[in-house]
Amino acid sequence: MHGRTEPFLAEIEEGGKIGPEKRLYIYAHAYRARLMEILADDFIALHSLVGDDMFEEICLAYIDAYPSTHPSLRYFGQHMAKFLKENDQYSSIIPAIEMAEFEWTFNDVFDDPDMKSVTVEDVTQIPPEAWTTLRIHLQPSFKMHKFKWNTPAVWSAVNEGDEKPIMPEEYPIQSHCIQWKSDLKCFFRTLSDEEAEVLRSVKAGKGFPQICEMLMGAHNELASSRAAELFKGWVMEGLVADLEYLKS
Repeated sequence: MHGRTEPFLAEIEEGGKIGPEKRLYIYAHAYRARLMEILADDFIALHSLVGDDMFEEICLAYIDAYPSTHPSLRYFGQHMAKFLKENDQYSSIIPAIEMAEFEWTFNDVFDDPDMKSVTVEDVTQIPPEAWTTLRIHLQPSFKMHKFKWNTPAVWSAVNEGDEKPIMPEEYPIQSHCIQWKSDLKCFFRTLSDEEAEVLRSVKAGKGFPQICEMLMGAHNELASSRAAELFKGWVMEGLVADLEYLKS
């Protein structure tokens, strides 16, 4: 208790049945307990993945490594994945690092703006000649990550309370996963390399004709149909926030 708390003792008034040092001790432990509660709420699946003992160790070490500096505790856990990567004790536990990244991304997605989603009816209003100028704008909350393990599936099993949890499993190659918010609800799904490449191009501002060109190599004359199929799926999922095209 001494050392780190001594500078503060002079600021605490005497009086009452409990002295300044004891009061500061109680406050410090209550505050750390509150921070651990915050981390437990933000990282439910990480907690389940590593178990009670290791999760407590991680939280206590994290609290020391990244003290809260923001007025809102909403942001307290934002460095968890970075902490796990940098800490020699946990840096080899890749499923835990991926889970921390996945769970915290949902926090960011939830806080991002939620624009009204484009509907199928909106798409039917696009004039035929305008498709050559069409650009698709995704929800501001759209995020995409690569995972080496079955992290999304494990997260889903934990949060749905499955009686037989899914065990961590390493994939032969990395998989893509997107996360986004629509109508105040957060969503995620995995996707193919092809769709991931197309979505990166959409995010970068590429237009619909350029998407069709991208798909020519794999789909030849059916490239435009494949592009339209992907576009329709994004609309149905609430992933599209706006459409931009030249109006005659």
